[in-house]
Amino acid sequence: MQIPVAIAPTELGGFRAESASPFTVVAEGSTREEAVSKVQAELHKQLAAGKEVVMLEVPAKEPNPIMAMAGWLKDDPLYDAWQAEIAEYRRQLDIAEGIDTGERS
Repeated sequence: MQIPVAIAPTELGGFRAESASPFTVVAEGSTREEAVSKVQAELHKQLAAGKEVVMLEVPAKEPNPIMAMAGWLKDDPLYDAWQAEIAEYRRQLDIAEGIDTGERS
């Protein structure tokens, strides 16, 4: 697993490395590498002590109302013709703008 670690210079000329949740660790070192190494060492300690991350599925409070409309055109006999007209209109706009449509005369 990879986690982001932010590295920033400190006022005393060293560096501070900080990992993000759920493995929040902050460490300082005289070099970037030292600070990151200290973060990594602390993370290894936490994992060795049994800390783990699990993913939970949390249901939404309500179904998304837009999803009730999903697929409402799937059986419409005019859908394919409508999509063809949209594509043709876009092609005509591209030609009017001087955009190469890939067509050769």
